[in-house]
Amino acid sequence: MRKSTLIAVGFVSIMSILGSAQAENYPERPISLIIPYAPGGITDVSMRMLAQKLEQHLGQTIVVENRAGAATTVASNYVSRQKPDGYTLYAASVSLPLNKYLQKSVQYDAYKDFTVLSGLADSPFILEVSSTLGIKTMDELVKQIRENPGKYTIGASGVGAMNHIAAETWMKQGNLDALLVQYQGGAPVRQAILGGDIHMTFATLNEALPLKNDGKVEFVAVTTTERLSAYPDVPTVKESMGLDNFEAVFWTALLAPQGIDEARAEKIRTAMREVGKDDELRAKLKNQGVTLNVTDAQTTVERMKGAEKTFGPIIKEFQKGQ
Repeated sequence: MRKSTLIAVGFVSIMSILGSAQAENYPERPISLIIPYAPGGITDVSMRMLAQKLEQHLGQTIVVENRAGAATTVASNYVSRQKPDGYTLYAASVSLPLNKYLQKSVQYDAYKDFTVLSGLADSPFILEVSSTLGIKTMDELVKQIRENPGKYTIGASGVGAMNHIAAETWMKQGNLDALLVQYQGGAPVRQAILGGDIHMTFATLNEALPLKNDGKVEFVAVTTTERLSAYPDVPTVKESMGLDNFEAVFWTALLAPQGIDEARAEKIRTAMREVGKDDELRAKLKNQGVTLNVTDAQTTVERMKGAEKTFGPIIKEFQKGQ
């Protein structure tokens, strides 16, 4: 073996040993977890709960940073440019693979610029209908909409918001003619349904439950593929309308910038698997209307691609009308 070859082999061996040592020592300093929404919302609250558990299993502080703006694109662009050293993690949302359909341009590639670590949590939607309508089932609602095309209104919390996409998908797959009304955020939508300005909306559980408890709305269906354990009497949109492919869930996933050392990535994934077994965390999230859903990397990537395949064409269609 030539001397140069021996030197090269020795160099590779040394770098391999150093890489293993770095992975064993990781993390040696606080980790930043980027959240693409403003403080105080349900995503921020639930991700902070998850961060507290994850730092226990990693043995290092996790500092939450809120980088809201441009429907999560501000945060996505930021994370894609960070060093792939495991000290910047991203609580990405379903918006990550969808924003390229909603915006003229984004500076990241959802698949090439990030390493997927695991799933985090799901926030299902409830189709809630104003109690003033006297409607209690999906059959009754669909019958009324079809007999009165264009009469009934459905609110959404902004163009491209997941409840907007859910509404567009529901109307398209169900062949329903209702008037969609856009608002700037969830609070104005709640006020609109209370004030009689809209008849229905897809709302997260934490938003919908107070109205349900006050008798202001009826829960007609949930947007998950299976019924929620907390509301076993509320059917899914899928079963109540025979829409085999209907699912509209706001989900989050844990990502890192592309290029993270595989040993460090696996250390995070191992810690997340432990987080996924935490019954206390699961119960706390459930009280917020959020489901702990720590899936593996492959399942999470498939979910990203599935969201893009399902909602991409629908977004393109309603974008034409903007």
